[in-house]
Amino acid sequence: MPGLKITEIKIYPFDTSGAGGKTLAMAEITVNDALLIKGFRVVQAKGGGLFVGFPCVKGKDGKWRDQVAAVDNLVKTTIRNRIIEEYKNYGA
Repeated sequence: MPGLKITEIKIYPFDTSGAGGKTLAMAEITVNDALLIKGFRVVQAKGGGLFVGFPCVKGKDGKWRDQVAAVDNLVKTTIRNRIIEEYKNYGA
């Protein structure tokens, strides 16, 4: 990820399974010690793995809209992989 460096990741785990939810944690990242992005969701995927959803908000029309989007696939993959890695290591 040339020019972009994830300098910090914070994980906030919680359990929504009792309410039928699949969200396992929220996460935030700091990029280049200068930009904080909050609102990533660590979710239990249908196949049993983990998925990271980027920050989004539900509009009045009921549709979800991205708040942050990576236009480069390498950036998107790197962010998702780093958050999943941090989630797996949380509390280890």
